[in-house]
Amino acid sequence: MITIVNLVILRVSLFLLKLALFRLTEEKQEQVKTIMGRVKENLESILTVRRTPSPLRLRRACDGDNPFILTGPTEPCFNRCSNNSAICSFFPVPSDHFQRCVECNGDRSNCVEAYSNGPGLEDTDLALYVYGFSMFCGAGTIAYASSCQLEDQYDRPIAGIINFCPSDTDDEEEVFQVAKHEIFHVLGFSDNLYPWYRDENGNPRTRRDANGNPPTDANGDYVADENTVKMVNITDWQTRFGPTNKPVIQLVTPKVVEVGRRHFNCNTLEGVQLEDQGGGGTAGSHWEKRLLNYEAMTGIISENIAFSNFSYALLEDSGWYKVDYSNASILVWGRGDGCGYTAGSCGGYTDSKRRQNQPITPFCDFFTNNESNPQNLSCNIDRTAVAFCNLVDNYLYVASHISIPPEYQYFNSGANFNNSAPRLPFYGGRIHAADFCPYYLDVYSQAPRGICRKGIPLTANNEAAETYGPRSRCVDHSGKWQITNGSNTYTAQYSAGCYEYQCSNSAVIIMILGQSYNCSRAGQVIQVDQTVNGVRYRGGIVCPSCVEICYDDFENCPEAAELYGAPPTDSVGSLLPMVGLLFVAISASFAVNY
Repeated sequence: MITIVNLVILRVSLFLLKLALFRLTEEKQEQVKTIMGRVKENLESILTVRRTPSPLRLRRACDGDNPFILTGPTEPCFNRCSNNSAICSFFPVPSDHFQRCVECNGDRSNCVEAYSNGPGLEDTDLALYVYGFSMFCGAGTIAYASSCQLEDQYDRPIAGIINFCPSDTDDEEEVFQVAKHEIFHVLGFSDNLYPWYRDENGNPRTRRDANGNPPTDANGDYVADENTVKMVNITDWQTRFGPTNKPVIQLVTPKVVEVGRRHFNCNTLEGVQLEDQGGGGTAGSHWEKRLLNYEAMTGIISENIAFSNFSYALLEDSGWYKVDYSNASILVWGRGDGCGYTAGSCGGYTDSKRRQNQPITPFCDFFTNNESNPQNLSCNIDRTAVAFCNLVDNYLYVASHISIPPEYQYFNSGANFNNSAPRLPFYGGRIHAADFCPYYLDVYSQAPRGICRKGIPLTANNEAAETYGPRSRCVDHSGKWQITNGSNTYTAQYSAGCYEYQCSNSAVIIMILGQSYNCSRAGQVIQVDQTVNGVRYRGGIVCPSCVEICYDDFENCPEAAELYGAPPTDSVGSLLPMVGLLFVAISASFAVNY
């Protein structure tokens, strides 16, 4: 945990804007208010920032063809100041949040003040405006967000928007995680913010021109220096055809590299890859799904996500924040898998593991087009759900008669197929953002079945005597499970299930139907034969190690503390003290005036 000395909490004003265009139901609006309150408390416990002068006032846009030209204390509008009180071009905000605006009407020798300073926002470091438009909402989109303005001295985001799309999602925890994910984009996890990053002393990481701006590319977009974001060519990217070249984008800032080296157990790691698939809102602004998978800031959010040291380190590497890493979640995926895991394809990694007669975790090679095939089920990597190996015949590519891109074709054989399989060019992981790498994925089409912390048993008869709840995790089965009720016997083919667990002095205890089963070692098979209320349950479980199932219980599993417990080393910048984050929830209602 970082010791906060002379630091102050980041103060954020949160505006819940109830507009004529608001499309959320009253119930959804109340849910959003509750969730944003939770996000406020969470971020208050994580971040400190360099203080900005108070009150905070936003820049007003200038009228013209480019809505992104903003006025400022020393930059008048060449023509006229816009009367549109909006940020990020489209999103209206109260006009008294803006600073003065001077306009010249085409004559710089005769400029006049068109708008005076509004009262602004006292005790605020970030103004976050919350909307409920249907605008820009695609199918399945829960929310999106963007930073809209940077402050003058250190370029930190001081204003942003988050928009909640109308959706059928009632899971408050899922919406909370999505909201926090989106606000991390506002705070700094975005490719358009990397060029503005500062070092720990407040100096720009990317060189600036005479106007204080980073360099631009051919499209006019700002570009970060290679000390922040770097393109790397992997020359040994293994496919089923042999090695090929694969360019990847890496974030190479100091804290991110430190976290990556420790997490992957790779002392030569030079950077952590960013996502290279998806559109402009995904590629470059998320972690690579193949490498970090259910980390919260990958481009596809999983059922059980982790805001880990990786994303906390990124925020600290922006130079705008200090971070309390004690709040970070444990990320099991990829832990200790080595430099070979980070520097090549999943195909090369799994081939190497097979040659050493080692498990190919976190990947898998059991082909199926039926996720509920009992023979295909196991526990996912962090044992939060019963899962299936998502190696499938990619139907979207089949429908278009186009094979998976050759660089993502990894398999000539697997657990239940060989090189005679007729559709090898279409075999790959269901999640394309993970570079088509197959892994054990939650049985999401049957959710909440199989989600240990909140779901329900896989079968209606619960033949495997499962228990679901906040103290349950997934355990692999040994053989089939049966229940006998009178003259009737039911058999469960499933090869994993959810059970209550606990650890004590590094030993694992699994609770089934109120009885405790003590595991003396990982891999031990324990037979279960219990009769409860006249129903007999028979089956077997395979014991996990305490690190596998109690990875977040450092007190009772010291081995987990050794693997996951050390936060990144503290580094104190010499420029300015930092101060803490305060979310102030304000509900505003006003007419839209474009």
